[in-house]
Amino acid sequence: MRKVKKAAGILLALTLAASLVTGCGGSSSKAQEEKDTLTVAITGDPPTLDPHASSTSSSVNNLNPVYETLVRYDDDGEIKPLLATEWKRLDDLNWEFKLRDDVYFHNGEKMTANDVLYSFKRATGPDGAKVSYIMSAIDADNCKVVDDNTIIIATHEPFSPLVGYLPYIGAVVVSEKEFTEDPEKAAQNPVGTGPFKFVSWAKNDRCVYERNDEYWGDKPAYKNLVIRTIVEANSRVIELESGNIDIAFDIPANDVERLENNKDTAIVKRASTIVEYMVMNVTKKPLDDVRVRQAIDWALDENAILTAVWRGNAQYSPTTVAPSMKYFDDSDTDCRYDVEKAKALLAEAGVSDLHLKLTCAENTNRLNEATIIQDMLAQVGITVEIQSYEAGTFYDMVDAGETEIFLIGFGAVGFPEPDNNIYGPFNSKQIPTNNMGFYSDPEMDKMLEAQRNTSDGPEREQIIKDIQKYLRVNLPVIPVANTEQVLGIRSNVKGFVPTPAGSHFFQNVHFENAEQ
Repeated sequence: MRKVKKAAGILLALTLAASLVTGCGGSSSKAQEEKDTLTVAITGDPPTLDPHASSTSSSVNNLNPVYETLVRYDDDGEIKPLLATEWKRLDDLNWEFKLRDDVYFHNGEKMTANDVLYSFKRATGPDGAKVSYIMSAIDADNCKVVDDNTIIIATHEPFSPLVGYLPYIGAVVVSEKEFTEDPEKAAQNPVGTGPFKFVSWAKNDRCVYERNDEYWGDKPAYKNLVIRTIVEANSRVIELESGNIDIAFDIPANDVERLENNKDTAIVKRASTIVEYMVMNVTKKPLDDVRVRQAIDWALDENAILTAVWRGNAQYSPTTVAPSMKYFDDSDTDCRYDVEKAKALLAEAGVSDLHLKLTCAENTNRLNEATIIQDMLAQVGITVEIQSYEAGTFYDMVDAGETEIFLIGFGAVGFPEPDNNIYGPFNSKQIPTNNMGFYSDPEMDKMLEAQRNTSDGPEREQIIKDIQKYLRVNLPVIPVANTEQVLGIRSNVKGFVPTPAGSHFFQNVHFENAEQ
């Protein structure tokens, strides 16, 4: 009897405690409700929500919840069907794709091959300048709609790796109706076929999405998705630790151990296709002299930069093709560092008392990197002034050719094809859209076109490796680091797998202990 009374007393105490919590506004139903919203923090605001007008990671990650492509890379890097069910190559220039017949846009319109054709025409036209270095391989004028669920995609030249390019943001399928009726609205209020519907965009703050309950595929386990722009890395970490966000991009190296040791947070890592490098605007004297560019290269101790800035979360990459990508040239991977050689090259070029402005977007790692570069270049007589700007302003300056040397990260956002890491940055036709150093070299252009027109295999591999060797000599950019993606998550976040190409998807995420 005594045990029964004791149990009853405990039950009464628990009931009273629960009622007190409820009275303070902290009910368990509210806790469950909070778990129906996934909040992600990224490092910059998207310049646009038009998928054909930007290929920056901020735009891509804000558009992934809404738009879809014909195919997608899975977690193991293998191509899988998405909006397309099957495909085959008909001849050197034509590919046939069969489409799903159960896909609807968020406006209720059924997706057909006409939407795919319209999307590719727009991506390869004037509206697609920012994605043209990938999408220009497609000959949209000769693409043909066979029926509602079949399209033939044509290319200008034989282009064997076509399917590997189609997970790219520029190849998403948009609603023809939305963009023809009100293109300005469509560019700011995306309407796609994906697992989330776009709700709102508060610039420099957040994009908000809601679950697409009519989605053709597996529906997300939670109702709401919020992608916040938090530029300052320390602020992202604090918000993660406090539970205000669930996933945080780009965790600084000095915060990794603390988050790993916190029972409420965890770290997720994956090798990336992104290479951090310093671009030199070759239209600015004396940077048009290859000896000056080589001198700057020899003055930089990239291994020291890696240790100080990334602290084990990056590796040296001698070229813009990341070591994890196919056709990486591993024949010359040593970091070049020789202060006396750098001085000799400057003297040979007749350059002394050189002053340069080093520009970067507001980013903790890049500002730290810039400070170290400033000190290293001072050792060879180059005075560097560091300038940092909000991301939008920074890229406007780059496009306008107003910068001298600047730091960026560039890589295959959405797919791990090496062409992305060399064609856009170095083909003269991509000035200034993606070739931000205004580098024009007929020999480079020839090699870049040749690798695109060659089937995957030993011949194409050799061309791409020759390109990497050529870049190490001519140095339009100086690669510093192939970064490892380091993201922070709350411990109750499950099912999130980052992609190597930094183009992340959140529909498979669920919360531990939440109802599935």
